[in-house]
Amino acid sequence: MHAWIPGGEYLMGCSPGDNECFQWEKPAHRVTIRAGFWIGKTEVTQEAYQRVTGAHPSRYRGPLLPVDQVSWFDAQSYCSRIGMRLPTGEEWEFAARGGLTAPRYGLMDVAWYDENSGDTTHPVGQKPPNAYGLYDMLGNLWEWVQDDYTDSGKNMKVLRGGSFFNPEKDVRFSNRLWATPDTAHRDMGFRCAGD
Repeated sequence: MHAWIPGGEYLMGCSPGDNECFQWEKPAHRVTIRAGFWIGKTEVTQEAYQRVTGAHPSRYRGPLLPVDQVSWFDAQSYCSRIGMRLPTGEEWEFAARGGLTAPRYGLMDVAWYDENSGDTTHPVGQKPPNAYGLYDMLGNLWEWVQDDYTDSGKNMKVLRGGSFFNPEKDVRFSNRLWATPDTAHRDMGFRCAGD
């Protein structure tokens, strides 16, 4: 299931009044999403991933749990096989915010993070969706996006949204993580996007 996200404009990066921002979230800047796009309503589940790829890499097991321990290459390959792609970081943040300018919504209500997760992933779509009908945009798993992280001097790719493993200060719309594209950790997953 995918949701249509109409084009629009927003302030990407450190939200006004957010005193928990890291340096890589600054400065905030205005971004225009010129064309609408589709994005998965949930993170890709283990059931969907196994049906398409035949593989079952996850540490935490359950058909409706998000697939974890997937690399950027794995995520990109899956999305391509279903005729989609990974979202860009700009698209991901625009969709995640759902029109909000605040740094996050009420985490306990909408996200699985270190305070309420029990150190494990949870079935997708169990918490309320955002204004675009998207679930788990914050927490549950870090999500791979297309973007390169160029400040490191190494070939790194970006992840967004925080995970079940992260404290509250890390689980915000503008925060990001980066890793080599072959990294496949227990708190890394993805959702697909399309034009």
